[in-house]
Amino acid sequence: MSDASVPPTAAAEEHAHAQLLHVQQLVTRLQLPLQQALEQGVQVARELTGAQAATIELGEGDPPPLRASAGSVAGQQAPALSVPLAAAGVPLGVLRLWTPPGQAFNARRLEHLHILAESLAAMVELRRVQARLRASEHQYQALFAEHAQPMWVCEQGSLRLLAVNRAMARHYGYAEDELLAMDMAALWPSAQRPGVAHAVAQAAQGRTPVLWRHQRRGGAPLDVEAVLGETVFDGRAAWQVLASDVTERCRMEDELARVNRARRMRSAASQVLVRAGSEDELLHAICRVAVDIGGYALGWVGMARSDAAKSIDIVAHAGEHAVHLAQLRLSWSHRREQGRGPAGKAVRSGQTVIVRDLGAGDDTHPRPAELARLGLAAVVCLPLKDEHHTFGLLYLYAPEVLHIGAEETQLLEALAADLAFGIHSLRARAEQQRVQTALLRVASAVSAGTGTQFFDQLAGHMAQALGARIACVARFVPVDQGQPTRAMTLSHVSQDQVQPKGEYLLEGTPSQQLLAHRQFVVADRASELYPRAPILKLARARSYVGQQLTDSHGRALGILFVAFTQPLEHAQFVVHMLQIFAARATAELERQEADAHIGHQASLLDKAGDAIIVRDLEQRVTYWNHGAERLYGWRSQDVLGQRVTALLYRDPAPFERALQAVLREGSWSGELVQYDRDGRTLEVEGRWTLVRDEQGQPRSVLAFNTDIRQRKASEREIQRLAFFDPLTGLPNRLQLLERMGDALVQAHQQDSGGALLFIDLDNFKTLNDTLGHDKGDQLLQIVGQRLASCVRPADTVARLGGDEFVVLVQDLARQDPARADAAGHLGEKVLAALAAPYALAGYQVRSTPSVGIALFDGSPTSVGELLKQADMAMYEAKMAGRNTLCFFDPSMQQAVAERAQLEADLREALVQGEFLLMYQPVVDHGGHVLGVEALARWGHPQRGMVSPATFIPLAEETGLILPLGRWVLHTACALLARWQHEPARAHLTMAVNVSSRQFRDVGFVQEVVRALAETGAPASHLKLELTESLLVEDLLQTVATMEALRAHGVGFSLDDFGTGYSSLAYLKRMPLAQLKIDQSFVRDLLGDASDAAIVRTIIALAASLDLQAIAEGVESEQQRDWLAAAGCTHFQGYLFSRPLPADSLEQWLGRHLGPPPLVSG
Repeated sequence: MSDASVPPTAAAEEHAHAQLLHVQQLVTRLQLPLQQALEQGVQVARELTGAQAATIELGEGDPPPLRASAGSVAGQQAPALSVPLAAAGVPLGVLRLWTPPGQAFNARRLEHLHILAESLAAMVELRRVQARLRASEHQYQALFAEHAQPMWVCEQGSLRLLAVNRAMARHYGYAEDELLAMDMAALWPSAQRPGVAHAVAQAAQGRTPVLWRHQRRGGAPLDVEAVLGETVFDGRAAWQVLASDVTERCRMEDELARVNRARRMRSAASQVLVRAGSEDELLHAICRVAVDIGGYALGWVGMARSDAAKSIDIVAHAGEHAVHLAQLRLSWSHRREQGRGPAGKAVRSGQTVIVRDLGAGDDTHPRPAELARLGLAAVVCLPLKDEHHTFGLLYLYAPEVLHIGAEETQLLEALAADLAFGIHSLRARAEQQRVQTALLRVASAVSAGTGTQFFDQLAGHMAQALGARIACVARFVPVDQGQPTRAMTLSHVSQDQVQPKGEYLLEGTPSQQLLAHRQFVVADRASELYPRAPILKLARARSYVGQQLTDSHGRALGILFVAFTQPLEHAQFVVHMLQIFAARATAELERQEADAHIGHQASLLDKAGDAIIVRDLEQRVTYWNHGAERLYGWRSQDVLGQRVTALLYRDPAPFERALQAVLREGSWSGELVQYDRDGRTLEVEGRWTLVRDEQGQPRSVLAFNTDIRQRKASEREIQRLAFFDPLTGLPNRLQLLERMGDALVQAHQQDSGGALLFIDLDNFKTLNDTLGHDKGDQLLQIVGQRLASCVRPADTVARLGGDEFVVLVQDLARQDPARADAAGHLGEKVLAALAAPYALAGYQVRSTPSVGIALFDGSPTSVGELLKQADMAMYEAKMAGRNTLCFFDPSMQQAVAERAQLEADLREALVQGEFLLMYQPVVDHGGHVLGVEALARWGHPQRGMVSPATFIPLAEETGLILPLGRWVLHTACALLARWQHEPARAHLTMAVNVSSRQFRDVGFVQEVVRALAETGAPASHLKLELTESLLVEDLLQTVATMEALRAHGVGFSLDDFGTGYSSLAYLKRMPLAQLKIDQSFVRDLLGDASDAAIVRTIIALAASLDLQAIAEGVESEQQRDWLAAAGCTHFQGYLFSRPLPADSLEQWLGRHLGPPPLVSG
């Protein structure tokens, strides 16, 4: 035998170990060239085995790519031994050995040889991995550095930037070394930096891109859509961020949103213009529209005054921070500091003034520091103008810097123009009413009697017509020469009450001025300026207007005056009115030249601006003022003596009806159609009064006719807006109901049929909340267009509001199936049209409809009933799975009625105490009773036991689940508390089901705590069972509520697990103790492999999360044994007990309760 086959000595063995150790050290010395390492390795192989020669060959080919050898052989001698070199099953090469003939290897040397081969293979593979890693790192670094979008790596925790690419430096405007000296928070505006860490943490939890608003160097905004991923950089945990510049997209979306918001704001303002009954109501409503719909933080309307300070008075406002307005002093004078801001500029120039950023150093706006503190960032100031001047402004504060475009500005300016027109219209109407009321009161005073009665009525009319606190008529009392002038009141009315007559001295009163002047006005501070005037002092009058009573010869007979508790704003109007009242009073005093006085009054009536016509009882014109000349085109001398019916009317019937009314009632008001000299149609508002002579007999008719053509045109336009949806341009609910009424009448008269399609978009709210209301508005507009394309021109497509549309189809066959076929065909057409994709400003979305169809013919029915039928059919379509249509069936009506009755019975059951609790035991695998679950049952006096599947959803929907849930909780806790005094039952737990609506109630935590406190039940033994759907509705709020209750010791179980949306993401965060396997899986687990797999997965999941698994609905021992073998330890079902009332439960517990288990359920 040769030396190679002789067992090695101890010394040789030690030498072999040293050589192997040397080779293994070569593996870690990666800096040694591979060829050199192989040569050393092959030499050791030869020495270990005593072989004549050895080679190592790596790779394939002839010759191999890499080869090392030691020793030599003669000729073509075959190797005695070949050992493959492999790593992880992948061949790398071969080690070959040659020996002299007859020599063999012993087992120990073969073992050494294999150890050597493994070490050499590990060395080769490690070097290859290192080479690939270097290549991969180089490729990744090149990709990172040259990526077209900004990329960076930041340290978790500190957010310090560790690596940035060129695109980031280019987009943000910094050098790369500057960025590496910053942290990630520096990319945000300074005001937002405290919340950056939280924002990054939230973004890292999600898998979708997040939108961040950064700022470039210099402060310019930069909107990015960022995706975060975890990485390790230089051994530190880090975030890798890829950001896409979406600034332009965001700008376009913001601009579109602002324009649409301005459109909605103007549309709402149009509705306000229709409804407003006064200027104050209009202004406050417009301010509220600007805040609620326009999104402005604060809005106000100011009026430019013509006082010495040229002040701007704020007369209406809406929004937060109104305290700022109370301290604001504004002017439109360029000489005053308060007039150099946007408000003053807008009034002076009549142009819109926009301050896009109040923090950009513009110090012309008053109190900029306070505005910044209040969060008011920008201003839009819109002038309110009439055809002559700027009389006010609409002032809007935005909560953020404005990027307002030309289209939005034009819409806001159009809104301001609409508002200015509305103010002008309301003021003109109020002025007309004030003039007409005053003049009509003058006219009525002519026939009010004589003597004292006349003057009392005259003073009362003056006070009412002019809104005065005091009205007084007095005549001068003759006195001796040199004596102070005195006056005797003929009538003194104060606060609508006639005061006693009396004399008083004129000296020291404003009426003293009427001895020398025909009129005298005190606009303000009357009581202060004339403290010796007793009548003014008693009434605390602020203003005074007096008129001298002068006869036709110029002789002063007395005085007539009114006084007000507010400063006087319309002095000239009051003076004109007092002249008319003075003429009436003078006529009564003199009882002469009445016709001359009427002529004098007529000259004053011309100032009213309306067409004023006096005609006798033969309807011949006796007076025709300048206003009538302007309105009708005829001069006074051309029409005197002519009949008004021939002049102004083509159809005399309306005139005759109005005439009979004025003769019967003494007055008439209403609208008439008349014609001017050129035959043009006029729309006028007439107010007619019957004038009587001194004997009380009818003498003539006094008519005030106001041109209302412009107002009627505006009303027609507003009426059009009121009947059509401003977003889609389709008829709105009001127009639809009107057309439905017409369609039902037509169907009855023509013996025809029709159909009503009620269309509701599926999941529109989710789409609206996800993409934004602007995208939602675009989708609604496209839906309206598609619906219109599906119907005939005679059909009606209307939008009821939200995502609800209605199609009214007329002229269908009266009989089915033709009528139903036509309606069904249209419904299918609508389904197909609305299910097609929608392109919404860069997004492509899908939305399907649910369609309900109600058919009608000439049979009696109401509009409301037909609409309700289509609505019920639509909801039936939704229940059938959405994206489908359903025809109305009378059984739906019956179902609604039954549901209403059931709801009424449910309310009565709560009052009458018809509910009871049943309890079903929960046991462990050893049969020990762990606790019970409380189950609500309803024992109806007529229906019997009502299924929880019937009344629980109804209670949820109606809100009755709240009082029902409180009763269940208190009743269950009372039983739980009683068990604490019984040692054999003290370990038992009580599980109570909690509905989603009950859990979301703001007082739920306090309600549970109160129930525990009032009953004395231990919180640690109370388990609240929640459903999966509740957990995913609002995860943060759900966790907060659960943690609040867990702090009191209350436990939680997840009921019916596996039937809803299951996610480990929320399960990990829930403070749960148990998962309950739904009985639908337990029922078929022995025969259904899928159910068995689901149950096994739930049990394993519960174990991995350290939760108890409870199987519901266990009905057989085979099911229990299978579940126990799978690892389930808690069971509930008919195998152990059906749900029991409290007394039966106590008996069951007495029979089955063993010693308390070590672990409570």
